[in-house]
Amino acid sequence: MSTSELFVCTACFSLTSLGLGMQNCRCEENKEYPGVDCPSGYHLCYMCAASVAGGTSRWSWNACESCLKFNRSLTSKYGICIPLGRHSIMNSIGITLKASKAEQAQATTALLQFLHISGKISDWGLLQTRTLFASNHAWRNEAYIPLLQWEAKFHLSKVKTAARSAQAFKNYLRVDDFEGFLQ
Repeated sequence: MSTSELFVCTACFSLTSLGLGMQNCRCEENKEYPGVDCPSGYHLCYMCAASVAGGTSRWSWNACESCLKFNRSLTSKYGICIPLGRHSIMNSIGITLKASKAEQAQATTALLQFLHISGKISDWGLLQTRTLFASNHAWRNEAYIPLLQWEAKFHLSKVKTAARSAQAFKNYLRVDDFEGFLQ
């Protein structure tokens, strides 16, 4: 399925294929598809909400390319890394079966913390989506916005997209700059 066939549901602010594919929004009943990890795995970027992210694999990213690039930059410059990988292993979190009981307990705690943070990041993404939707009064009475139209509305040049990603991370972390994170 092509992401060009997706729509933003303005009731739940998730993506749907309107019954023409396996992508269901939160308003619709989810179905299982054998061999597909995440049938309804597409969503808007959890950081900026301007572009599609995710996919049907457990190895998909929860952020657009610009926000992923910015996250990597944050990690290299400031040691901050927002866990934007869908699977815990993508975020360097796993439980080794050969580890000692103490190491397994520590890894279990890290995994549970990752799940908690992932939920918060997902909620943040929905809030950003609602905010962008509310910024366009012309869509006020629309039940569904074609994803292509959504992305076109919020498309920016590469430089401005990088600045939007930086601001999205500042907003998420509730900081004015990242200098306080210097190691």
